[in-house]
Amino acid sequence: MISILDLRREELLALFSAAARLQAGLVRPETPLGGKILLTAFFEPSTRTRLSFESAAHRLGGAVISIPDARLTSVHKGESLADTGFMLGTYADVVVLRHTAESSVDDIRAAGMETPLVNGGNGCDEHPTQALADWYTLLKWRTELGDENPPEDRRISLCMLGTPRRMRSMRSFLLAATTHFPHAVRELLVVSDDPEPLDDDLTKRLTHAGIGHRCATGPQADLAEFAEFDVIYQNSLTLVDQGYQMLGSKIRLDANTPLGPDAVVMHPLARQAELSTDLDHTPHNLYFEQVGGAVFVRQALLLAITDRLTRALGANDRQFLS
Repeated sequence: MISILDLRREELLALFSAAARLQAGLVRPETPLGGKILLTAFFEPSTRTRLSFESAAHRLGGAVISIPDARLTSVHKGESLADTGFMLGTYADVVVLRHTAESSVDDIRAAGMETPLVNGGNGCDEHPTQALADWYTLLKWRTELGDENPPEDRRISLCMLGTPRRMRSMRSFLLAATTHFPHAVRELLVVSDDPEPLDDDLTKRLTHAGIGHRCATGPQADLAEFAEFDVIYQNSLTLVDQGYQMLGSKIRLDANTPLGPDAVVMHPLARQAELSTDLDHTPHNLYFEQVGGAVFVRQALLLAITDRLTRALGANDRQFLS
């Protein structure tokens, strides 16, 4: 699972179905991942992604070994990521990798690592399992978004506050939208400090998917316009070399922001000052649902990768995940 594009729409919806059943507690044996080992190899800081994968494995009876810090590995001493990857592949049944380099998902397999690999974030390129969690949350909020042709009045108007070409969660979210849910998004506004927040690939995919889109620079954004959108997806942090940079922080969402009465706010977290805690206890808060649903989506993914989905849930989703 390197890119959100690795999944067909049918596979993605089947994962969501499995995740919903897992979230409802409909697991047949208590330990469907018994005997399997998950290795989380995180060469870049993480709270939610690493811990939710580890929680997912533990809840299903799997074992977990972890690299929580690159300084604890031989890579810190100069070993190549390829050699490290070959060794990791001998220790586990699934490896989840997070790394600051976009090339890391290829580099780690360069010496022959054959163990299934899940991309937990590679530089500014992609974060596919975050996109799974995001769209799972959206489809739970408005189920008809998963239809092939949802009614026009149920399609979402989407405002993204951030820079998708430099923010992997946003980029994977839009890749999923253009590939798997092109009829779910009626219009898109991207508000960013960057005058060119979309890369050429995203722009072409949005156009091909028929999603009308436009961009605005942060200071020029009209806050009153936010009331017109169904979903506001916000992020402010982007990876730069080995550190982080704030983008989009000039626009702050709080209880005084003019939001539509049924509008929801999404955020991959971690947040900074751009998202006020006074929205946490309002109906607009969908970002905590993103966090909660991520564990079950990642459970479904681990079960599918290890060929344990049928053992856990029965045969209903097997046709798509064999």
